[in-house]
Amino acid sequence: MLNRSIALLALVGLSLCVPASAQSLISRYVAGEDYKVADSAGPSDNHGAVRVTEFFLYSCPHCFHFEPELNAWRKQHPDIAFHRVPVLFGPGSQPYARLYYTEVKLGVVDRLHDQIFDAIHEDGKPLSSEGQMRRFMVAHGVDGQRFDKVYQSPAVDQKVQAIAARMQRYPVMAVPSISVAGHYWTSGRLAGSNERMLKVVDYLIDRSRGAGAKTGG
Repeated sequence: MLNRSIALLALVGLSLCVPASAQSLISRYVAGEDYKVADSAGPSDNHGAVRVTEFFLYSCPHCFHFEPELNAWRKQHPDIAFHRVPVLFGPGSQPYARLYYTEVKLGVVDRLHDQIFDAIHEDGKPLSSEGQMRRFMVAHGVDGQRFDKVYQSPAVDQKVQAIAARMQRYPVMAVPSISVAGHYWTSGRLAGSNERMLKVVDYLIDRSRGAGAKTGG
């Protein structure tokens, strides 16, 4: 009886001393539950950095509330290649996609991306038409003629047309969603919350680096 008690105590002691690496294996996230695996990977053009892509929609309140959390997370991951893709959920989302790629072409996305979210969700300005978008951009220092030229440009057309294929690859059914290395994707709905989604993304980044997965997206 004494020997059995000693053996049980020894097992308890061992369980308390399990290294962090082994604990992470026990608590790791599960494919099909916390994240999914894409059928095909995207291009690998990020010079070795893991490509992380956020799928978002300007009119989505969940994306708006997620943005500060995402910005803080990005500051902790300066070594990733971060990208955004505006989703196409119905015809009303296409103008927002055009607006985003217009910002990119004009070189103002870092300055105005968050302000567009604020205008829509805090100031009550839907920015749902080209005219409304133009007035907003002009009010924030963008030349109106430059905006007109870029918003209706073939380059922006091409970017918007490419969105559907990228959404189909994962496929994106809700936003915000995030793909990692062009091979994995997860969402707040899939992970259980936006906060937990970022933890899943951390896991997938580490997994991609360890497995040498492609860094497309």
